[in-house]
Amino acid sequence: MDITSLTGITGSIQSQNSIQKSSDTLQAVIDSIVSGTQSGSDGDNVASVSIASQLQSSLSGLRSLSGNLALAGSLTQVADGGAQDIQSILGGLQSLAEQASSGAVSDSNRTDLNTQFQALAMEIDQVAGGTTFNGKSLLNGSLSGSNALSLDNLITGSDSSSDSSALSISDLTTNGLFGGSIPNILSASSSQQALSAINDALNQVTSNRAAIGSFEQSVNFASANVDTAVNNQQAAMSSLTDTDLAAASTQLAQATVQQNAGIALTAQGNQLLPSLLNLLD
Repeated sequence: MDITSLTGITGSIQSQNSIQKSSDTLQAVIDSIVSGTQSGSDGDNVASVSIASQLQSSLSGLRSLSGNLALAGSLTQVADGGAQDIQSILGGLQSLAEQASSGAVSDSNRTDLNTQFQALAMEIDQVAGGTTFNGKSLLNGSLSGSNALSLDNLITGSDSSSDSSALSISDLTTNGLFGGSIPNILSASSSQQALSAINDALNQVTSNRAAIGSFEQSVNFASANVDTAVNNQQAAMSSLTDTDLAAASTQLAQATVQQNAGIALTAQGNQLLPSLLNLLD
């Protein structure tokens, strides 16, 4: 047997390891493409794995915060809807009181108007009592003082006592709006007093709606910032863990070529194997 044949046989034997190595690489690349996750041992990617783990933990906290802010935004919308209804009711009371304050209205007319007035006023308590979120009343004064909704507490978990941006809604029931006594419009003078009380009540509701709107804007702004942070950290984590399809495609082509070359070399060695056995006899 000549040197060329021996070289071919030696190359065939060496190619076995090359075939196995290229097969392992090929399988790893295929797994990476299928799973969408970068391949490699923890030893190869220890830094990436550590950073990705930290990002995942941070993402979990941000998503939880985003959910809390979304709930706070929904709460403000419910509260403002109830306050708007009370504002409309007060407008109706104002109209009745203006009619009763006219000198052209008889006492009998005022009695009828007052009946409507009292019934309408009671609807304020129905709205205030029925405006709740997750079982919590919003317009009866319970969302105030130490129970105010704190944006700082939502975002950082810090004490809300010094949070100037906290949402505090005063008592918008008839008790809170009229000082415990619903006015009447049974006379021209009492109708004028009722108009003054209604005007004060409207100012109170308007002030609370402004506070609700301001808090909602703060919540929306904070929510937008959190969503941006979530997107940025998700992108950063993806760059560490997701498969680079372009690079994977190149690796796939290289591994395929290497495997085919190894198979071809092995086939050549197998053809020369009988000659090697004859030489050994």
